[in-house]
Amino acid sequence: MNRAIVNRFFLSMICVFMVLAAVCQAGQEPNDAVQRRVMAFYYPWYGVPDGPGGAGRTVHWGRIDAENKNIRASTHYPRLGAYDSHDPKVIDQHCRWAKDAGIDTFIVSWWGHGSFSDRAMNKILDSCGRHGMTACIYYETVPRPQTPNSAAEDIIKVLDKYGDHPAHLKVNGRPVVFVYGRALQELGLTDWLKAIELINAGYEKGVTAIGDQFSFGSARVFDGVHTYNTAGHLQGMKPAEARKWAAETYKSWVQLADRAGKISAITVIPGYDDTKIRKPGLAVERYDGQLYRVQWDQAIKADPHWILITSFNEWHEGSEIEPSLEYKAKYIDITAEYAGRFKAKARGIHRPPAGARFSTGEKSRLREKLQRVNIAVLPGADSMGFWWLLDLGTDMELLTWEDVVDRDITPQKYQVLLYCAGEHYRRTVRREGDVDDALAAYLKSGGFLAALPAKPWPFYYDNAGQAVNRSGRFGLTLRMGWEQPPAGASLHFVQPEHRLEHVPEKFPFPTSGDLRWRPFFSGGQAKHTSLLQLHDGNEKYLGDAIAYEQLDSGGKVFYVCFNLLEGPYSERLLYDIFEFIAARAGN
Repeated sequence: MNRAIVNRFFLSMICVFMVLAAVCQAGQEPNDAVQRRVMAFYYPWYGVPDGPGGAGRTVHWGRIDAENKNIRASTHYPRLGAYDSHDPKVIDQHCRWAKDAGIDTFIVSWWGHGSFSDRAMNKILDSCGRHGMTACIYYETVPRPQTPNSAAEDIIKVLDKYGDHPAHLKVNGRPVVFVYGRALQELGLTDWLKAIELINAGYEKGVTAIGDQFSFGSARVFDGVHTYNTAGHLQGMKPAEARKWAAETYKSWVQLADRAGKISAITVIPGYDDTKIRKPGLAVERYDGQLYRVQWDQAIKADPHWILITSFNEWHEGSEIEPSLEYKAKYIDITAEYAGRFKAKARGIHRPPAGARFSTGEKSRLREKLQRVNIAVLPGADSMGFWWLLDLGTDMELLTWEDVVDRDITPQKYQVLLYCAGEHYRRTVRREGDVDDALAAYLKSGGFLAALPAKPWPFYYDNAGQAVNRSGRFGLTLRMGWEQPPAGASLHFVQPEHRLEHVPEKFPFPTSGDLRWRPFFSGGQAKHTSLLQLHDGNEKYLGDAIAYEQLDSGGKVFYVCFNLLEGPYSERLLYDIFEFIAARAGN
C-alpha cells in the first residue's frame, strides 16, 4: 500500500481514537480506579566475582576497595557492600527495606531479552511477591531497527514472560510498563502510539504504558505520564527554592494528566551526584534530608495517583535511598514517614482545569478554515501544536523524510508544511543534504513552513546528533538567547499589536520547566510580522517568541517558541496561531 495512504489512514484512526477518548472521559473522574502507590526505580545490574550474576567478574561497580569502603563507580558505599543483583538474599533484603519504607512497587531497569537485568527479573518478581510488593520493567531502549514493530514485538515478549506473574504490577488487569525518555525519543510520540496499538492488538490483556514525558502529546499517547529525574531542575536549589519549584511544577504535571484522563506519577529524589562517573557531572545537595522532605510535601499536596522515587539503588548517580555507610537508614525512614501520609488518604476529586474553553461553534469554524488548507506534517511530530490539531479533528498528512525527497512537495499540493519535532531531523536520504534542498525548493516556490517545535531550535541537529543548524536556510532566523534566564530578571511576553485575540497583551515568561530561550529576529526579508515579543523589566526587546515572515523568495515562515506550547495560555495561543496560518496559507 502507498505510504501516504497508510499515513493518512493512521492519522484518521488517531483522530477517531482521540475523539472517542474525549467522549469517554467527559464528566468522569480520570482513572478513579487507580490505586495509590509509592514506587522506586530499581537497578538489577550489579555483579561481583563470587556472586551468581558476576560469576567470576565484577559487573557495573568498577574497582571495589572493600577495606577502605570505596567503589570506583559508586558515589556512596552500600551498607551491604558491593553486592550481586542476582543473589536472592540481596533481593530479599531490598524488598524488606522497601516494605519498611512503604514502597509498593519496584520499577526495574530492563535492557533487553537475555541481558543481565532480564536474567534477574523473575527473582525480583518472586521476592516482591513474598513481601506483598509488585514490580514492572523500566523499558530503557528500543531494539533495532527501532520501529513501532520492533518496540511492540519486544514488549509483547516481555509481557508473555512476566505479565502473568502474580507480583507483576497491573492496572485494571493490564500489566504496567514504564517507558524511559531514551526509548520514547528513539521512536517519537506518533510511532509510540502505533507501537502501543500493536501491543494491545498482539497481547490479549493489553498494556498500561507510562511515558517519561510531561507533554500534551505524551498524555494522549500513553496511559500515564512521569519523569525519571528532576536533578537538572533542582541543581543549585536550597530546600526553600526547591519547595517553590515543586509546588508549581507538580501541580501543573498532575493537571496535565488529569486533563487527558491519565495516570499522574510525580517523582521525588533524595539528592543526586554523578560526578564520579561523568565529567563535569551534576550534583544536587541533599541538605541532610530536607531537600527530599520538601519534595514529598509538595508531591502529596499535588495529589497524584503515584509517587515515584529516584531511586532505590542507582549508586552511580548518588540518588539511592538504600541504606549506606554515609546515611545509614535515614532515607528509608523518611520515605516510610511520607509514604504513610500519602497512602493514608484517598485521592481527592480532580476536575481538570478549565483552560481555554472554546465553544463548539468556534472550534467548528476553525476546523472548517483548516479543512480548506492542505497540511503536511514533517516527521517526528511531538509538540502540542500537532496533537492539538488532531484533537480539533484537522485532516493532515504525515510525511516521511523519503516522501520529502522523492515526492512532489509543492505549495500546490501542500499549502503548509508543519514542523512539530524537536531539534533533530534527517538531512540526507539519498545524497548529502537532499532533505535540505527539497525544503529550500518548497519555500522558493512559495511554500509555507510553520515551525511549532517541541524543543528550542528546529533543524539544529541531524539524525546522527551533529550540530548542522540549517534553520537559517529555511528562513528561521533564530539567535542564541540563554540556557537559564538572567538571575533576577523580570521577563514578560508582550503583543506589539493585539493579533492574538484570546491571549493577554502581556504575561510572564515561565518560571519552571525548560527555560531556554531561542528568539526569532527579522532576517531583513520582504515583510516581518511580530506577533509576540519578549521584554525585560525595562521594556527592552529581547526578540520574537511568535513571528511570521514573508521571504524574498516568495515563501513564508511562521515560528513559535517551544515553551509557549506547554504554558498556561497554550490552547488559546494555538487557536489564534492556526487562525492566523489558515488566513495566510495559499495567499
